[in-house]
Amino acid sequence: MIDRLFDFFERLLDAEVPEEDSQGAIALAAACLMMEVARSDSHKKDLEFATIQTILEEQFSIDPAAVEALTTSASEKVEEAHDLYQFTQLINEHYSYVEKELLIRAMWQVAYADGHIEAIEDHIIRRIAGLIHIAHADFIRLKISARG
Repeated sequence: MIDRLFDFFERLLDAEVPEEDSQGAIALAAACLMMEVARSDSHKKDLEFATIQTILEEQFSIDPAAVEALTTSASEKVEEAHDLYQFTQLINEHYSYVEKELLIRAMWQVAYADGHIEAIEDHIIRRIAGLIHIAHADFIRLKISARG
């Protein structure tokens, strides 16, 4: 399963792939961005990882059995990545503005999972929001809405 997700991601970056394959790669890219937030601080990462799994199940409708493989794959991809562009590029190509807002809100939920926001988490989410062209006012609104 993990190898298949890697293959989807690589093929999507290299060429056009069928729609069903691109959905896996897009979910992987979103998971990678959330994983980057979770691994950025040193506080209660288990809570943040559990939040990512819940988001993947609820927002992406990913089968719970596949979520663990997806998060493992995302964790490995983030470790190998030199920057976030490879992930944000897919989001920009395939997500509407509303879907991008949902992703930023999900990242705030991950950051808030341990009860507080570290400066590095805020920085990463702000950077990703800029890379996927989220207006600053929406960025702030999403941060406030995720807190509640």
